[in-house]
Amino acid sequence: MTASSQEPPSRHVGQEVEVGALARDTDLDRVGVVVGRAGAHYQLRPIKGGSAWNVRPEAVEPLNASDLLREKVRQANRRSAGGLI
Repeated sequence: MTASSQEPPSRHVGQEVEVGALARDTDLDRVGVVVGRAGAHYQLRPIKGGSAWNVRPEAVEPLNASDLLREKVRQANRRSAGGLI
């Protein structure tokens, strides 16, 4: 296997995510606030409120400021695209 065919190491493998931190659920491609743990799973809640959902530890990716800005732009683009004909 060549270096170019290797995927970069995941940023979140083995990394703990604190309650209150923003994180992405890579399984569902959703962003939320970490509100706790339920057994082995993290619990995330949508940023603007709503019901929490469980996320496997391997699917939780902490967000930094750049990731958060990218997510906000993506959500804004989704909203505006929905109103276009």
